[in-house]
Amino acid sequence: MKNEINFLSTRSGFNVALNHFKFVTSLIGSFQRKNNLAGLLNTAMNNNTIKPFQIKPIINAILIDKFKYCSKSINLKTSNKSSLPEIADKVSTWDLLDFTIVYYHPQLGQVLINPKSKESWEAFEGGFKENELLIIYAGAFDAECDPELTEKGINALIDLIYNNKINNDKIFNSQTTTYKPQYKPEPAAPVQQISAVSQPTAAQSTSSNVKKKLSPEYGITVANELFHNGNVEAWKKIIESYETKYPDLKVLVFYDNEQIHDLNTLFKWGKVKHGTMILIRILGTDFKDISKLRRYLSEGASHKFETFLRGAPGQKLSLF
Repeated sequence: MKNEINFLSTRSGFNVALNHFKFVTSLIGSFQRKNNLAGLLNTAMNNNTIKPFQIKPIINAILIDKFKYCSKSINLKTSNKSSLPEIADKVSTWDLLDFTIVYYHPQLGQVLINPKSKESWEAFEGGFKENELLIIYAGAFDAECDPELTEKGINALIDLIYNNKINNDKIFNSQTTTYKPQYKPEPAAPVQQISAVSQPTAAQSTSSNVKKKLSPEYGITVANELFHNGNVEAWKKIIESYETKYPDLKVLVFYDNEQIHDLNTLFKWGKVKHGTMILIRILGTDFKDISKLRRYLSEGASHKFETFLRGAPGQKLSLF
C-alpha cells in the first residue's frame, strides 16, 4: 500500500486536513437541515473558508458516499439559449428531490448550481455552450430516496436545460404524488459550526454567490470586405482600452462556435469576410459601457478601423 498521507507529517499539512475535516463535519449538520449543498459551498468559497480543490472531495464524501445521491454527467449536445433562471420556478416545486449541479465552465472554472435558486442561474444569462460538462446530483438529503424517482428527476432537469417539454413533473411534489419519503429524525442538537459557516440561513443556502458571471452574447458584424490585419489591430486596441479602464472585466471573443484566444487567427484564417458575425461576451461582476464597446468594435470591424490605430506604438487608447 502506498503511503499517501505524508502531508500529515508537517504542521501545515496536518492543519489543512484538520480544518477540512472540521468543515465537512459542520457542513453535514447544515445539510441535514435541508440546506442545499451548492449554496453552502458557494457561501464558504466566498468567505474564503475553503479552496476550489476541496470541492470535489466534499461533494463525493457528502452526496455520494454518505447520503447515496445518484448522479449523471452530460456533455451538452446543443447550445441552450433559453432563460435558465425560469428553470428555478419549476424545480423549486419538486420538494421530494434535492439537486446540486457541478458545471465545468471554460472561463469561470468549476461552478456549483442550485437549480432551485434563480440567482444560481443568473450567472449564465447567455445559456450553456455545446460540449460543456455538467454533473447533476440528486437525492433527498438524509431521506431514503426511490432510485427510479431520482433518475426521473435528473432526466426531467436535463429536459428543462435543453428547453424540452416535461410530460409529468407532479411525481416530484409531495402534494401531488403518492410517494412519501421517510425522513430520518432531525438532529437532536445542531452540530457545532465553525465560524466561517455558522448556521447559514435558508436564503444563504439557495444563493450561488458566484463572484463572476458572463454577459449575454453580442454580435459584431464585419462591415469591411475582409476582417484583415488592420481590423485585428484595431480590435486589440479597443479591447486593451476597455480592460485597462475596467480591470475586473475581460472581453471574450468567439467565432464559429470557438473561443478565439489570439485575435491574429481571425486574420490568418482568411474566412472572416464581409457580413460575418463575430461574438463577444464580458466576464466579470458588474458590466460597464457595453454599448460603447460594441459601437467601437463595430467601427473596428469596418473601413473605419484606422481611427483606432493612431498614437505611438504601445500607447494605450483612452476610449472609455
